[in-house]
Amino acid sequence: MNDKWRSSLPWDRAYRSGEYLGNWEYDHPSQELVATIAALRLPRGSVALDLGCGAGREAIFLAKCGYDVYGVDFSREALRIARRRSAESGASVRWRQAAVTDLPLRDGTVDFVNDRGCFHLIPGRDRGKVAHELARLTKSGAHILLRGSRRAGPEGFIPVNKRALEQFFERALFSLGPVLPITMVANVGTLSGNLAILRRR
Repeated sequence: MNDKWRSSLPWDRAYRSGEYLGNWEYDHPSQELVATIAALRLPRGSVALDLGCGAGREAIFLAKCGYDVYGVDFSREALRIARRRSAESGASVRWRQAAVTDLPLRDGTVDFVNDRGCFHLIPGRDRGKVAHELARLTKSGAHILLRGSRRAGPEGFIPVNKRALEQFFERALFSLGPVLPITMVANVGTLSGNLAILRRR
């Protein structure tokens, strides 16, 4: 069972020491996020949430697309780097330190949620809480772009697959598109992942 996400201390150490650079850091927003944003054609001013935003790369991209962006992460050190990057790039992002099971956003306010590798760290007993929070804060018609590891591994990843998504994202609240295999790319390597887009009913 993966309990690493329950404490910010391991994450703070990884960001403070630079360990994150040799693991999950990436210099550009993922191609799957870029393609999704191009396809959805969300109007400027739409509210976007980057869930588990880390050092802020994709939240900054969303802000540069003209969206009102919240970047939420458990790690104070990750958000320190994210704030510096957004200041350097001139992008305006509302950075928030919080657990993904208790998000600091109002009900029914979010148009788009981006999750690159957050849900695959959440153990089963808490995945339902994350899905409940996303149901609470998204508007009807909102989209959730979710990517994560295709299989379990020594890193503590918990697979993101059709079975898990159907189990935790209630059919009465979300419609689930196809769950498709992708290669998730970081600066130091790749990870076999799955991608799904959910739509809030």
